Amino acid sequence: MELFLLRHGETDANADGIVQGWLDTNLSRRGRGQAQGAAKRFEQPIDAIYSSDLSRARQTAEIFRKKYPAIPYFEDSRLRERGFGDAEGTHRDKHDWEVFWASSDTVSIPNAEALSEFSRRVKAFMEMVRKSGFSNVLIVTHGGTINQLQDITSTNHKRKRPDNASITHITI
Repeated sequence: MELFLLRHGETDANADGIVQGWLDTNLSRRGRGQAQGAAKRFEQPIDAIYSSDLSRARQTAEIFRKKYPAIPYFEDSRLRERGFGDAEGTHRDKHDWEVFWASSDTVSIPNAEALSEFSRRVKAFMEMVRKSGFSNVLIVTHGGTINQLQDITSTNHKRKRPDNASITHITI
């Protein structure tokens, strides 16, 4: 199975350093351009498109849906970014992200989603995709979710923030 993991285009919150998580933000003008450029360059055959249900991912997916109008499309809340609780809407420099991502069951940010829960959610999505019967799947999601998907499918994944509208290809 071939997976093409597409991070949504840029939002104004991304550009301003604002933590989003489950905060539902729209693509910026630049983000729409990034998504259009990614769709123009993307030439892989795909059987399905899955997207996070958050607006920035849905808006990015919509551009790909226009390119592949006959391809089945699904939205799934399990593809959301990790919930960042009280950090959402604040500047990213106010938080120790290394500590936040290092602990599985405790969180350094009040009301944030535990890493273990985030991992369970993404693993459940991945199991569903594996059983779907599709061979080539485009998944439009968020940076943390892309890293989590890579962690699930690879033993030597090195965590890094994917650029907005970048595509990460993995074979499982």
